Amino acid sequence: MNHTREILTFQFGTYANYVGAHFWNQQEANFKYGDESDQVAEEQLPNNDILYREGLNALNRTTYTPRLLSVDLVGTLGHIPVSGELYGNFVQRDHELLPLGTGEELEQARQRVEEGSDYASQQLEVKEQPKAAISEYQRDLLKQSVSPGKDYRLAETANSWADFLYARYHPRTMNVLPGLVRDPSVQALGTYSAGSELWQGVDFNDEFCDRIRLYVEECDGLQGFHVLFDIDDGFGGLAGKCLEHLNDEYSRTSFALPLHYPRATSYAQADPRLAHGIRVVNSVLSYHHLSEQATMFTPLSTLESIWRNSNLKSRSLPGVQWQADNLYQTSALLAAFLDTATLGYRLRHTPESLLRFCDRVTPADRKMTAAGLALPLGLGQGQDLIEFLDQSGDRALLTQLTPGCEPGTAYVVQSVTARGIPAERLKRPREQAGKQLRMAAYGCDSVSHMLQLYYQCSYHGSVTNAAASPLPLRTQLPFPYEMFGGGISGDGFHLPAQAERVPGSRVDSAPMLAALQNSTKLGEHLDHLHAQTHRVQLAKLQAYSTSGLERDEYDAALDHLLEFHDHYADSQYL
Repeated sequence: MNHTREILTFQFGTYANYVGAHFWNQQEANFKYGDESDQVAEEQLPNNDILYREGLNALNRTTYTPRLLSVDLVGTLGHIPVSGELYGNFVQRDHELLPLGTGEELEQARQRVEEGSDYASQQLEVKEQPKAAISEYQRDLLKQSVSPGKDYRLAETANSWADFLYARYHPRTMNVLPGLVRDPSVQALGTYSAGSELWQGVDFNDEFCDRIRLYVEECDGLQGFHVLFDIDDGFGGLAGKCLEHLNDEYSRTSFALPLHYPRATSYAQADPRLAHGIRVVNSVLSYHHLSEQATMFTPLSTLESIWRNSNLKSRSLPGVQWQADNLYQTSALLAAFLDTATLGYRLRHTPESLLRFCDRVTPADRKMTAAGLALPLGLGQGQDLIEFLDQSGDRALLTQLTPGCEPGTAYVVQSVTARGIPAERLKRPREQAGKQLRMAAYGCDSVSHMLQLYYQCSYHGSVTNAAASPLPLRTQLPFPYEMFGGGISGDGFHLPAQAERVPGSRVDSAPMLAALQNSTKLGEHLDHLHAQTHRVQLAKLQAYSTSGLERDEYDAALDHLLEFHDHYADSQYL
């Protein structure tokens, strides 16, 4: 009997929920309803049942929602109720759309309290909590009047991931940490230890673990978990304890993605130097637990390097520009990577699984991998893939999204996924091929086969597993399509030199490439982290001195980090 091979996703932290919002928006952008214009074979489409669950609401209508558990701070949900919007709660979003006025609502609330209370009405003081502001995009979405040509300026106006979330979540999805209110200037949950302690609290743990159990019991063939979390703050502790619980209770594959904010994070009562120390300790403790609990983990960031007080430089992608510290734009890039990199085991009728996917790129217990992205791919308009790869020479196709990591081009184990390259753009027909006939790659009959050959020839002694789907990345609203430069065509290909897209037109889709890579050079990433620990004086970190972290526990994590680094020695290759 064929099972769905379900995956349960976790999102711990504000930035993780930014990335998650774009990721789930992207899933729904790929939904197919009846006969649509895209001629994509069924087996090349995602199997949405892997990440989604089907249910019924109170009106006996079918609902289709992400199989997701999200954790964030008070104040990050914006207009969205904690219980979601499937069962009529969306009416709380905007009183202008309600038939019931706010005054009448308050009077009804007062009457309910009086009926169940001994207090006289004169003793009751009813206070109305101010309604959260609703973004213009969400207002139009609620009225079903979203205009693709309208500029919603989400990069400037989005104050929360809720402002651009198109997908709708199940009532058990969202979890808000009691007593912790979002403060844009400092991290409300600052340390790994604080997150670990919060997990152990009865108020959070019992209900959250029950929600995990309910999701798991609905699955026919659960294959594992995706875990996205903010590593710069205490959400790393929550994620670490959650992974430990998942291993103890369910023993399934877990793919963890620690996310670094695209800017330096601040903490209460900590100057930049102390804040640097807190970030380093958070990372050390997270890496320690990830190397023990996760099947594979891939740190993600749009920054070139981290763990420094200054000089935080953003990565760059040809043809794309973004505000370096903008959460809405940078999270879209990380979500695009996650969506594409995981396509290989989410396609319909694929023999691939999450476990096999992780095992292929984590030889010799090298659980940490690096992320590479090309968005858009760089293929010229009218250019064939065989020519593009031949002309790339020594130029790297990918930009790294794992800070401080350069896997190199020798003895790399990697999984590469391409999307949005039409079959007719692979090579020219034989009668028109010309010099292409003399290329070894002309014998390739698929995009994945050609990529496999390319990396076999370009990366010495490497092992590459390539996959491809003709389905491009959808870049319509609420994706930040304003990031694409004028030299990119509406379908995401590079225009000839000096040519520009028609003014006022937008990029609707784009081909791209995503890769998970492993090599001995990733040990340098761990070296950089360990080198920063010499600058940390744990006793001076007030945030940690009050969170219960013992010196012996920290020293053990440092020792384990060195042991984990040994897996990346040359002698341990394969």
